Amino acid sequence: MDPVFTLQWPEFLIAEKLQKLFALKKKKGEDYSILVPLSRQEKGIDLAILKTAQSNNPSVVTLQVKASRTYLLPPPKRKGVERYKYYTWFNCFKVPERADFIILIGLFAPALEQTLPVSEKWYKDCSLLFTREEMNKFFKDCKTVKGEPEKMFGFGFNDLSSIILTRGDKDRTKKEYKDFLLENRFMKIKEKLSS
Repeated sequence: MDPVFTLQWPEFLIAEKLQKLFALKKKKGEDYSILVPLSRQEKGIDLAILKTAQSNNPSVVTLQVKASRTYLLPPPKRKGVERYKYYTWFNCFKVPERADFIILIGLFAPALEQTLPVSEKWYKDCSLLFTREEMNKFFKDCKTVKGEPEKMFGFGFNDLSSIILTRGDKDRTKKEYKDFLLENRFMKIKEKLSS
């Protein structure tokens, strides 16, 4: 066993973000803890959230985190071609049965023209929250233009006001995913912890 414990940067960011979100929505008598598996062989679980209440009946949800860098594409050569400022790129994966939720995170720099040194807090993230069932349905519908199962998928966005599925949508209908932002959906985790 390695004597040093490390946590991937995207998982750390999500843990920190969840800690802040749950602290804001805390009710009297409820405590939430973010847990991290110590073993790197813990397949399908990157984080867990433990809820303890006055009843001493704790509940737990598990999360899988999948990360992507953001990519910048060159300006289009043809008129009328729409490009987004940022693109994420994920490989399709088998949804782990042990994960209650899956979070897709893309890290990006909000002001590309800035040349002065920045801290890690300057970078932003686009984090989408899916239940296990929603992620399975997403992959079932994730197809190439020819209708074949897609091997990769991705999202494009200029800012967090609109997040569009750019790869994995057979009909190229520009499916909107801003409602899946972690900030907009984290109450689903809270509901699962209360059920």
